[in-house]
Amino acid sequence: MAELFLHGRKVRTVFDLLGNKENDITYSVGWALARCDGFLELLIKRLFPDQDVSENKSVHLQEFGSDHGYTDIEIVTEHRHIIIEAKRGWNLPTSDQLNKYRERFAGAGPENALVVMAECTTDYALSKLPQTVDGIPLRYLSWKQVADIASQSIGVSNHAEKRLLRELHRYLEGLMSMQNQTSNLVYVVALGHGTPGWSSISWRKMVTDKQRYFHPFGPGWPKEPPNYIGFRYDGKLQSVHHVDDYKVMADVTNISDDLPEIDGAKWRALDKAAHFLYTLGPAIIPHREVMTGSIWPSGRVWVMLDLLLTCPTISEARDLTQERLRESTKLHP
Repeated sequence: MAELFLHGRKVRTVFDLLGNKENDITYSVGWALARCDGFLELLIKRLFPDQDVSENKSVHLQEFGSDHGYTDIEIVTEHRHIIIEAKRGWNLPTSDQLNKYRERFAGAGPENALVVMAECTTDYALSKLPQTVDGIPLRYLSWKQVADIASQSIGVSNHAEKRLLRELHRYLEGLMSMQNQTSNLVYVVALGHGTPGWSSISWRKMVTDKQRYFHPFGPGWPKEPPNYIGFRYDGKLQSVHHVDDYKVMADVTNISDDLPEIDGAKWRALDKAAHFLYTLGPAIIPHREVMTGSIWPSGRVWVMLDLLLTCPTISEARDLTQERLRESTKLHP
């Protein structure tokens, strides 16, 4: 069977034709819920374990409300109203976003729920999300859990539904903590020369000697791991590395298991944010000097790898990267 590519991106399932943005995920899950009764009933049963789920149901996508916002997915039954807020990666909705849904539940049945779906672990999500929103219970399901529910429902589905659910399961698995291996974008960061108080090695030695790097999980930082990461200091690009592996540290206390030079408990007392911890591949050293150019001293930029290694400055490579991306958007809106 021939492989299928769309704009250079490999298409593994029918849902990949939509893409992997938040709306694409929303439409994919919504379509499967509407077409596969077993999947829909198992999902509702997961949210309301002791309740009958045999009543009439409808699934709504991108419903516009009086709050002037759109819900991702709404499931409406005779006695229940379920609103699903779907997020890409480890991104979670803010309190302001969740509070906007309060009016949507007015006049709904007694069994209501506001559900957040994202990639992060349950423990991490529950530590960041409220238990209720204006009296409405808030539930969390990771994309892994949604994929598992789809897989479990295959056994109670007909042949057409089985095929669709297998496609959805594969699609969701491909989204979870997925680096875009086809991307040649490099996340270029500035690397300080000092040594933090909770470490016995410097920032630079963590990269050059330990082949490790870490950064907070948003805001202002990537919410998904980059494929490549570049380091600049002393006024120029020093190296580019493929991100060979990574883990999400909801609690930095345990970083000592990977980097014994770091006192995780001491660091945790100063910084309670979740972090990505990367394992870096061999250094790609520019064949000539690539100066920083017009970038703030601590600025972080996205640059295409070929431009980064051929332009005289990082800032010029950044500008050309942005031009390419704008042109690509015009060609493939």
